[in-house]
Amino acid sequence: MPPAHDVSTFMNDPMAYFDRSITKMHRIARAELEPMQRAAMAARFAEHRASIAVVRRLADRLGVDRLADFDDVVPLFFPHTVFKSYPASLLDKKRFDLMTRWLGTLTSYDVSNVATEGCESIDEWIDRLDAETPLEVITSSGTTGTLSIIPKDKAGAVYTMKLWRLFLFQRFGREPTEDELYPEVDVIWPNHASGKLGHLRMAAMLKREFTGGDESRFHALYSDAISTDLMFLASKMRAAASRGELDRIQIDPKLLARKDEFIAMQARRPKEMAEFFERLTRELAGKRVFMIGAYNLMYEVASAGLERGMRGVFAPNSAILTGGGMKGFVLPTNYMDVIKDFLGVDRIQEGYGMSEISALHWACDEGRYHVQPWVIPFVLDPETSEPLPRRGVQTGRAAFYDVFVKSHWGGVISGDEITIDWDTPCPCGLASVPIAHDIMRYSEKQGVEDDRISCSATQEVHGEAVDFLRGFEA
Repeated sequence: MPPAHDVSTFMNDPMAYFDRSITKMHRIARAELEPMQRAAMAARFAEHRASIAVVRRLADRLGVDRLADFDDVVPLFFPHTVFKSYPASLLDKKRFDLMTRWLGTLTSYDVSNVATEGCESIDEWIDRLDAETPLEVITSSGTTGTLSIIPKDKAGAVYTMKLWRLFLFQRFGREPTEDELYPEVDVIWPNHASGKLGHLRMAAMLKREFTGGDESRFHALYSDAISTDLMFLASKMRAAASRGELDRIQIDPKLLARKDEFIAMQARRPKEMAEFFERLTRELAGKRVFMIGAYNLMYEVASAGLERGMRGVFAPNSAILTGGGMKGFVLPTNYMDVIKDFLGVDRIQEGYGMSEISALHWACDEGRYHVQPWVIPFVLDPETSEPLPRRGVQTGRAAFYDVFVKSHWGGVISGDEITIDWDTPCPCGLASVPIAHDIMRYSEKQGVEDDRISCSATQEVHGEAVDFLRGFEA
């Protein structure tokens, strides 16, 4: 058993444990790492069993009072859908008191004293949670018609951006320089400057961690925040339209009046995005930047720039991050080379992660995503959610237990199909567990919404809490 002080540092401050070196993080052998992971998993479970109502009820239901082996934690995993399992009508009826009660069952923090009287919007409710608790709640875009609401915390968000800085600017295999540890760059942010969506919450952190706090070096497409309530309206209307029920949904008239605002904003976006990138590639030419964007967006920008005779636009030591899949776009096989040629960098970094956990898993030169050492990966049978062996090549449903997460339960079953080769070392030299580059959503593979993950005990326990809330909806 590793010393208690080592376990505590590993699970609460992994940067300190690994001396802020990504080389040390991903060179540690599994034989040395796994005892630390097991001890941290057991310790975090004990904390969360005491502080998170749903975890406690689920553990009691299953008779689990301690964790020893990795597979012991799997029955306690939440499906990713748990974070949108509240009665949908509570948002329509502005019952933010009950939304707070629901959220309180999922977080280790006490939110019972948050004042919700007079809350007229989702944004206002989350602002009050921000102001009165350690939480920094994030939401999803609600593509299925319901918003996921995840009780993350402010301290974890700050820490995550510090980790991003390490992985974006360091190179594996050598000790970090001061310039890599404390870079100051211009940030190109092709989005709104703030909002409650998971990725928009990052904007303020990027501004502080990457620019040295210099507001003039943070370049956002839009300087304002995007409304969570408008996103909620759009998701509801999209889901209702897909069911042929658009004429039957009930929408707050005040929110409906803003529908045209959202539609107009979306219609302007392609033109404004093109102008944004054309301007910044001129203004920031030759400078060191950090830029984030989807594959298709970056390819469009790069293709347009090359057609204008522009190439090698930014400093070679700039950091460029992409990911998130192709979103239905089909790009030529050389799309990465096109992007690199235009931007002037020798690598485009890719990341794989999800809002429910703290870590982004970064791709190596071989294209595999290497799991962060404080995150324990699992491959589950897609039908039964039983863990597949931690040996050989396994393909199935991705699940993770993140021992760093403090504000909510860190065990989640995703909607992704992944492949892990547990036995063959990655040619890149990293010792951490590699996930194959091709990751697919089960909903895309099956052609249905993937909300029916087999996790029956969790669903029962959380369903009881939701049923209780339904009694207050009237």
